[in-house]
Amino acid sequence: ADAAEAGEDAAAMAAAEAAAAAVAAVEANKLHEHMAAMRPEQHEELWKRILDIAGEYMKTPPPPEAPPTEEAADAPDGTHARALQAVALLAATFAVAALDASKNPALPGSFAEVLLMLQELLLSIPDGGVQALIAQGLEKVCTGAFENREDYYGGCLMYLIGKCLAPKATSGDVTRLFRVRHLLAELDWEHESIESLKLQLMRCVASPTFVRSTHGSDMVAFCFTVHPGFTAEVHGTVKNQILNCRPAVLKGYSTALFKAWKSAEGGARIQVEQCVQDWTMLAVRTARKTADRMRLMLEELHRHRHEDRLNDLLCQVYGPVLWRSLKVAHWQVRENATRLLKYTFPLIPNDLGNAEREQELMRQLRMLRETLVDPAEPVRRVGIEAVCITLKNYWDYMPPAQIAELLTDLRDKCAKDRRAPMVRAAVAQGFGWILQNPISHPTMGSVLPPIADLLSDKSPLVRAAFVELLIVVSKCHGISVASIANPEQLLLRLASEHMEGQAERLQKGLSSKKVSTGAESKASPDLVAKQLAQLIAPSLFNQDLVQQVARCHHFMQHAPLALLALLTHLEDIVPVSDRVKLAAALFKYGLHEADKTAAAGSQRKPIMVATMLRIVGVLLEGASEPVQPKKKRKGAQPSIGLPQELEGFVYDNIREEDFLHLLKASHEETGTAAAQLRQDLLFALSSLDPARLRRTAELVQHELVLACRGAGGPNQRSLPQLTALMRTAVRWDRMAGAIEVAWERLLAAATRLGRRQTPTEDFSGALAVIEAAFRDPDVRGAVLRTETAQIKQVVESFCKAFSAALSKGAAEALRGAGAAEVRLLGSGAERWPRALGLVVRQALHLEHRAHAPPAPEPLIEDADGGSAPAAVASARSPFTGFSLSVLGQLAAALTGAPALGVLEALEAGAAAAASQPSMRRTSKSAPPCAGIAAPCDMDVVLRAHERVLEAMNAANNLSVLRPLRNHVAASKDREGVEDGAAGGTEATEAGSDYLMKVRALGSGLWRWASVADALRPRGDSPPRLCDAWAFLGRMLQTMSHADVPTIDIIAEVRGLFVRVTAEAPGAEDLKRVIQALFSRLEYEPQMVEFVRGIVGGPEGTASSSSAAPGGAAGFHPRLVQAVDEVLPACRNLMAKLRPQAAEPPRSPGHDKRRILASPTPQKMSRMHNDSAGAAAGGRRPAMGADTESAAESDGHESAGGRSFSARSRSPPQPRSSSTSLFQHVFDRASIDRSYIESGVDID
Repeated sequence: ADAAEAGEDAAAMAAAEAAAAAVAAVEANKLHEHMAAMRPEQHEELWKRILDIAGEYMKTPPPPEAPPTEEAADAPDGTHARALQAVALLAATFAVAALDASKNPALPGSFAEVLLMLQELLLSIPDGGVQALIAQGLEKVCTGAFENREDYYGGCLMYLIGKCLAPKATSGDVTRLFRVRHLLAELDWEHESIESLKLQLMRCVASPTFVRSTHGSDMVAFCFTVHPGFTAEVHGTVKNQILNCRPAVLKGYSTALFKAWKSAEGGARIQVEQCVQDWTMLAVRTARKTADRMRLMLEELHRHRHEDRLNDLLCQVYGPVLWRSLKVAHWQVRENATRLLKYTFPLIPNDLGNAEREQELMRQLRMLRETLVDPAEPVRRVGIEAVCITLKNYWDYMPPAQIAELLTDLRDKCAKDRRAPMVRAAVAQGFGWILQNPISHPTMGSVLPPIADLLSDKSPLVRAAFVELLIVVSKCHGISVASIANPEQLLLRLASEHMEGQAERLQKGLSSKKVSTGAESKASPDLVAKQLAQLIAPSLFNQDLVQQVARCHHFMQHAPLALLALLTHLEDIVPVSDRVKLAAALFKYGLHEADKTAAAGSQRKPIMVATMLRIVGVLLEGASEPVQPKKKRKGAQPSIGLPQELEGFVYDNIREEDFLHLLKASHEETGTAAAQLRQDLLFALSSLDPARLRRTAELVQHELVLACRGAGGPNQRSLPQLTALMRTAVRWDRMAGAIEVAWERLLAAATRLGRRQTPTEDFSGALAVIEAAFRDPDVRGAVLRTETAQIKQVVESFCKAFSAALSKGAAEALRGAGAAEVRLLGSGAERWPRALGLVVRQALHLEHRAHAPPAPEPLIEDADGGSAPAAVASARSPFTGFSLSVLGQLAAALTGAPALGVLEALEAGAAAAASQPSMRRTSKSAPPCAGIAAPCDMDVVLRAHERVLEAMNAANNLSVLRPLRNHVAASKDREGVEDGAAGGTEATEAGSDYLMKVRALGSGLWRWASVADALRPRGDSPPRLCDAWAFLGRMLQTMSHADVPTIDIIAEVRGLFVRVTAEAPGAEDLKRVIQALFSRLEYEPQMVEFVRGIVGGPEGTASSSSAAPGGAAGFHPRLVQAVDEVLPACRNLMAKLRPQAAEPPRSPGHDKRRILASPTPQKMSRMHNDSAGAAAGGRRPAMGADTESAAESDGHESAGGRSFSARSRSPPQPRSSSTSLFQHVFDRASIDRSYIESGVDID
């Protein structure tokens, strides 16, 4: 109609009318009926008329539709496309409704001509619906027995293949192509026009969507066999995809290869077998990961290897490769061959007689047994797997003598392979596979007991494998676990694994007892403990509730730690309902025992009751942990607390009236037993809902408020009691209101201590509460989240108070005011060391653990007007650098002018007293010295020095967590290299200033200890200098384990060794420090030269370049003697300094470093060149294989004489003399992150 209005010709109008009529007929669902009702003689007339009307439109594809414009908005368009759509619809309907090859195999001539014209336009028509209609008609003709149907194969196949390659291809598209796959075999594969079709088919083979579909593997198999000349191209396509495809696709390729071999005939079969030979070679001679993929490609062939024809094929392809590869020199080839043997054993041709078959079987078993003693550990491990799988599958097929020999080798050799823990684990795992065959149980019952030592193996991998074996044994009816491992051993091992797992979690800083999924896949003590719990739990929970309580009672008497470990790892092993029922029963039983103890008035807490309450706490805590929903839904949150179906049962059996009398406040207590059991009761109740235990929650809050007020003095509540009280308050959200009272008490005490007054009695109680809060991780985390402002205020108040008290006391001492007894820190001096320890710990936690307040905007302006990301801005929180500021203030107070003035005056008085023996006094009578009386609180000053030094050492080790380095890097990116360099210089200068304070504090500690020993000696006790030297030695050991340059450590070691006198330190402390430092630094060249300066070199003389003034005489003879005693334990130092007394070198057959001791030809030529150059220059060669140790054979030396070897901890570039001595301590890029990441608490 549009064409007629536009004035088009009659043909156009007729085509438009036909299209409109066709659409109308389709809408009325009558077109199919009309086509089916037509007589055969009308078919030619219909298509001749259609050809006359729409023939012009079928000669060219329709033009693409242009976007409409305002000028051509009303112009007619789309006539060409609608005409083609009408013709395609008529052709598809006619082919389906009117054509029947059984009645008339000849196609109407005009219809055949129209169909050819539509085929030519098929791939160029943009409308997918029209293409589908044309393809429908072509597919009907191609699949029927019509004459000349081969003329339409190309169009039909290209369309269907194109559908399979579309981005949104479906499995139905592949199935549709699979139905017409026989058309591919009828094509001329030798003609050059087939190349485009080959390319499309190879793209299909490479498509993961195509291969994963229902008939994908069938189509790939058909591509392998469709023509012998095409097989190699398909094989190459699969080979290109095999290394990067997913397992499902790889499984499809494997199935396709097997089906291709199964269905191939003639030349195609030869080509497919050649492909199998190629995969076999690749599976043997490639690297491990590639070989694993190749074996997966052969998996289907291996799975059907027992078929006669396939067995002959495998014997044919593996015969020339497999047995020879088991003997080659390369261990990876032997490993690959052994893995293949695991899946293909036995490879015996079908045409052999019985005698030949037995002989071939013995030969293959012998070669399989040889893999158990292969020199390479991976080959032995794979050999064990192959032997065990073979025994499982062919136990009744193999001769008993061969079975006995293989089991003997596995038990006596492989299970005791000391060099390879993975081999020992493979034995335990392999025995578990053998037990899957019930026929093996009688024999395995006598094989397994001798390997029970694997339960105590040093490797957790072996222990995990052996426990897994015991779990398999527990499911076997003919073998008992008790016959292999004693139940007592299992319980002890469970307790030990739980302890080791706890230690690992603490070291890694994990607060939850759960192990991440990635860690669970690896062997660890936690994994072994969970497996042991899985093994032991049925013996407890498969009984009725009465028996469960009785058995728990038995466990608590004989193995309480094992019971706690068992109940801790019950998650995913025992249902929550069973655990909760046992907890309720044990709670009632424990309350009954507690009432009996309280009635008897016992002054000692029963161990049984305490253990039972802790077990209840463990069970309820595990049942109350958050549970992730099974189905992941958007916005789904994990459920917290007890399951709703169990709440009624729990609170019906755990009632307040049963235990509230044991939780009475201290002033209401009627017995000592109730007070001692309170912490265990609180732990058991802390996992419950406080809303259901209202009176208990109020009592806990009341008790906590009393503790924060310091009621009853510090001795009323012990640290465990305070910890249990606060952990319960944190879980029940009752902490915030109570701890405010403790902050008020501390602030008031800081004010009084700053005035040199004794704090009130409640100070000790409040201080104990805050100390307990910062010791427990859960309580500390809750306090740091909500009380940061109060913590900062308390820390700053105590810092100011300490500085004011010390300055005022020093001034009074210098003025000589008061009586003969002088106190530098006032009447409350004894409280300062404990208070300072808490203050510096709070400052460190506040800086490194407290979260900064969130920034209101994503970008925050810098001081210069720029903007920094939120991550950098949050790094500049109010707590950044807070601990350094606090420690700087305390160090300034201890090393400032007032304190130094008093110290110098006391040193002058001590020198005067030493020159006049008659003036010496005991500690009870200290005369004035140079007008200043000896303070009676000098011991307090010493302990204050130690507290600040310890905190500074911790701050130095934690400095890598500060964001200054990241901020400097960000500044460098934004502002340029110059600004970044300036930031780094500023950081280095800050670090140097900080180190100067540390050294000043160390010097002050030593001087105060000397003065205190001179003016107020301890009498029979060791002098204070011994304690001070031992303390400085511990600080130096910590520095040696950090990433501090060796030259800086040597400088500090020299300063410490110079302080050795006849009285200080003690002999044990001296040897312990020397042993620790030497064992850590003995391979450092600087340390060798330093020790040479103390004890002399091989000739007995000290090195003048490294010794102190006067050579070895610069050190005390005690130090020289101690170094001589420790030196034999240091192998490298003995080889350098006492070569005549050193251990003789081992023979090359026993020297594990013999490869390093024997230089390569290239290195030998270089050594000859160096020797020649040294001789020409009159100097000794730098290195020799016969004189230098293997540890330094590969090291080079710089111009400064520093080693560049892997053992060296020194910086590679020499520094100038103007560089600060310890600046690299504060270069955060050089500090070892592992010390912080190990999870060591900064307490």
